[in-house]
Amino acid sequence: MSATVATVIVPTTEQMQQAVMSYIAQGFVVSTQTTDSTTLFKKKEFSILWAVIGFFLCLLPLLVYCIVYATQKDQMVVVRIDPSVPPTAALPFVSAANQLTWSEDRRYWWNGSTWIDAGKTLPPGVHFTEDGAHWWDGVAWRPRPAPDGTTASTSNPPTDKATEPDHPETSV
Repeated sequence: MSATVATVIVPTTEQMQQAVMSYIAQGFVVSTQTTDSTTLFKKKEFSILWAVIGFFLCLLPLLVYCIVYATQKDQMVVVRIDPSVPPTAALPFVSAANQLTWSEDRRYWWNGSTWIDAGKTLPPGVHFTEDGAHWWDGVAWRPRPAPDGTTASTSNPPTDKATEPDHPETSV
């Protein structure tokens, strides 16, 4: 049985962990992990519900579903660190920060299983200012947290609306 293999290249360990968390939230399971690479796996799933519906409605939908299931492949993702990739490179596996589920006070974001403090851990796929000191949460620029969980930036965030990541000239 073969699997569809995708490789995601990220520049830092932090982004690798964000990528891994994003795939785990999608149902992938970590197969192997080293300091510079992680392999995740997701088996295709047979839906009993669709099989029963197909059986009771008609045998043709059941047959179609069985053919679709037979043509599906398991999925595998390999996330690797490549320091030569720029840190602000767009990552293909995540959605924008404004599509995340945020707490009412926007201090926490939901990773699919628990609330994460945005002041300590950045959501996956966020956009950074050119100097990397601030990140866009979908509503406002925030200082980038230091590795110890404190605020690393002392510079002021951009105030011009044209600097929002959705603006084509500054989007990363």
